[in-house]
Parts: sequence; C-alpha cells; structure tokens
Amino acid sequence: MQGVARNCVRLLPHDPAWAEEFNTVKAELLAMHGENAVCVEHIGSTAIVGICAKPILDILLVVRSLDRLNSTTMVAAGYDDCGLQKPDLTRYLFVLRGVGQISLRHIHCCVEGDPEIRDLLAFRDYLNAHPEDAKAYEALKKTLAERYADDRPSYTAGKHAFITDICSRAKTSTAQRSV
Repeated sequence: MQGVARNCVRLLPHDPAWAEEFNTVKAELLAMHGENAVCVEHIGSTAIVGICAKPILDILLVVRSLDRLNSTTMVAAGYDDCGLQKPDLTRYLFVLRGVGQISLRHIHCCVEGDPEIRDLLAFRDYLNAHPEDAKAYEALKKTLAERYADDRPSYTAGKHAFITDICSRAKTSTAQRSV
C-alpha cells in the first residue's frame, strides 16, 4: 500500500493488489485477536472494484469485546493505538504508518451487533453491485480531492450526504429482497 500523508487526500486508480494485501492482513488480524475476533472485512473505497481510492487499506475487525482487543500485539506489529473514536466512542482505531507518518492501514474495530457494521458493509456491497453509483461516488471523490487536497476532514465531510443516501438505498434494496 502506498499510503497518504496525514490530513492529505491523494487518489489512485483501483488496484487489484489491494484485495491481496487485505487477505494477508486479515490472516494476521485473526491470528492476533484469536477468539475475540468474529470476522474481518475489507471496507472503504479500496474494497469497491473499479473506482479510485486513497491508497489506505480500511479494514473492519468485528470483535466480541473492545475490552479484550489485543492492543499490545497491534502496537508491537507497528500500529498506532488511536483509541476510541468520536462521536459515539463505539469504534476503536489502529493505524499503521510508514516513513514520514504516511497512513497505510486503518483497522476499525467494532463490537458484533453494532449497527455501524451493517452500514459499512451495505455501502461496500451496494456500490460493488451498482457500478453506475460507484462511478458517481468516484466523480464526487475526485471533485472533493481537488478542492480539499490538504484537508482530509473537509473531504470526508463532503462525502457524508452521498454515503448516507447509498446506505439508505442499500437498506431499501435489502428490504425489497427479503419480502
């Protein structure tokens, strides 16, 4: 993974190697967290086939308990322990950084049953199943990246309405399939 400097936005074309790296990291995380690990999922734009993304691997580690996270092993493996994340303090974050504090991997840890898990996976799955919406997301990301190249928080905030809309569509789509 090439990574991105803190607070910066840099997009690259989709790279199939991202999925390969995810599989390697998944095995590592399952070994590190043992019975506390429920599952490991590739999330974020690097998990959406065919669109550009920041070259940072986003991974969801679903655990039975945040209290039983193996922080010591994660830190020993080179990850920064970023702790519980705002606003609701239900997601724990580890970040792997390279030379010059380049962000390479974000490991988002959630407790099984957290509604955020459903949204993260629904967003990924919906865009992979709807390439036209994925391309619209890519276009938005490119526009925001040009505008906010050195302001990742504003770039992220600019995607919020689109992400909320896709999650809503994914829920409607799932509800229709289950009827």
